[in-house]
Amino acid sequence: MQSNLVLLFVYSIDRGSLSAVTDYHRSPGSARTPKCTLYSLLITPVGMKKAWKRFLTDLVIPSRFLHLDEFQQEFSVQDPVVPAVFIQSGKSIHQLVTADEINSIGSIDHLAELVKKRLIQFFR
Repeated sequence: MQSNLVLLFVYSIDRGSLSAVTDYHRSPGSARTPKCTLYSLLITPVGMKKAWKRFLTDLVIPSRFLHLDEFQQEFSVQDPVVPAVFIQSGKSIHQLVTADEINSIGSIDHLAELVKKRLIQFFR
């Protein structure tokens, strides 16, 4: 595997946004859907879920988590459809998992399976 690859997990909320805190507390069945499904899947009030940390540790590719405004600023992408997962290779990025896919995922296990599957396809 190339050493200059990084997985980018991009939330659909801006950094410092109070919506990140309220997203976690909204139940999936409530009339108000979370603003960021990815954030709700991965984060608890005390940090990243342990199962997700283990998954990332097992991957041989480093990963970064970016809020929407950070992603737009760093990669000069206007109006990205997020949440999403990208792979960065040098200065270019390629989308691995779309917002629609993330928004339809119900668990960390399903997200992990999809990320692994897309990584395999990316390296073919």
